[in-house]
Amino acid sequence: MRGCVLVVDDHREIVYAVRRLLESRGLEVISAASAAEAEPLVARADALILDIQLEQDNGLALLQRLRSAGDETPALVLSAHTFPDNVVEASKRGALQILAKPIEAEALVAAVEEALSQTPSGTEASGLSAEAHEVLGTSAAMMEVFKALGVAAANDLNVLLTGETGVGKEVSAELIHRHSHRAYGPFVAINCTAMPESLLEAELFGHASGAFTGANRAAEGKVEAATGGTLFLDEIGDMPLAFQAKLLRFLEDKRFYRLGESTPRQADVRVIAATNRQLLGADAGQFRSDLYYRLAQIPVHIPPLRERLEDVPSLIEAFIQSANQEMDLDIHGITPAVRRQAQGHGWPGNVRELKNAVYRAAAKRQRGLIDSLELATGQGEPTGDGDFEAALDGALDRALHQGELPELLNEIERRAVQRALKHYNGNKSRVAEALNVSRNTLRARLQAMEETTE
Repeated sequence: MRGCVLVVDDHREIVYAVRRLLESRGLEVISAASAAEAEPLVARADALILDIQLEQDNGLALLQRLRSAGDETPALVLSAHTFPDNVVEASKRGALQILAKPIEAEALVAAVEEALSQTPSGTEASGLSAEAHEVLGTSAAMMEVFKALGVAAANDLNVLLTGETGVGKEVSAELIHRHSHRAYGPFVAINCTAMPESLLEAELFGHASGAFTGANRAAEGKVEAATGGTLFLDEIGDMPLAFQAKLLRFLEDKRFYRLGESTPRQADVRVIAATNRQLLGADAGQFRSDLYYRLAQIPVHIPPLRERLEDVPSLIEAFIQSANQEMDLDIHGITPAVRRQAQGHGWPGNVRELKNAVYRAAAKRQRGLIDSLELATGQGEPTGDGDFEAALDGALDRALHQGELPELLNEIERRAVQRALKHYNGNKSRVAEALNVSRNTLRARLQAMEETTE
């Protein structure tokens, strides 16, 4: 590689590490500890590496100033917290990638190579961050999603979000809205599922007084309510075919008619749609292709949780934090067995299922560590004992593969003791007899279990 890279970071050890890495690849590296030091050096650089949080400034604010001044030098953003809002915001402000600290050497080199291959006109946006309860994941797959959301936030084109139920399509729509120029306008959502054409038309476009039985006065619809902001059409694939032409007409010129009126109205809204269905192709239902292409000016697909299981631990942590706040709990985390259980589950209900499982377990546990999750089977029922031998064999195989056999054995013992205590209504003498141990041995084991869960 050839080129000059400007590193803007107030942590000298990070600058030193990046400098050594990139200079070993033949690059020139210059550095600055603040935005004020960096701005005079930008003209020399072929690529930028910016830390989001500087002691005296913000890396994204610096990037915004550079872009506003017409500078399009490809930029990478470093962050210790790759929250969705940070990634979306960085993307919106023109960052090529956002990289998590601690930095992986090969990932940084690959990102710098990509940055140096960009011409100024080819630089794309990318970026994001969010509150814990809104985190969708931190995997590489979700980082790509966040960058796409940042691109969507930077312009006013229609967006089509696709993905299975529960992956976070509405949260993604809200992220786009929050980081767009329409952020100070309303975010209005409507679900198109199982809604007849006449009712959907009245809900979306409003109606005049007397337009139908019970319409005693005129009412505005969701389109007018969203003026100046974003209109989110959830489950667009369920929209009646007869109404799709009316929506297409509205998308073309932003003009519409209230039900029962003959005078057109106009609304300045940005439309984001979402679906869990296949809208085009052999497996698609009745959906107009011209409407699809009008909605999917920016298509964004959100992968299911089973394809990014590395997101599960961070999602659980985020949901525990929000559950603690919302229900005034004191949950510290999960046991190793629950971690294995969660990462071995297929999550057919995706992030929504995981959140519900964590909240349910947290509400039962109240404090300490969550020691079990009630997970759904393929038939939608919580898992019970099921096929004991198959479940136990699977748990043993995973524990052996991950080098966690002692932890699994401890967890089995702990659960056996807890189940026995519950069965015998806390009578420790009966429990000791059932386990074929002395009462003193049982007391010692219970004390050891308490210490490991504190």
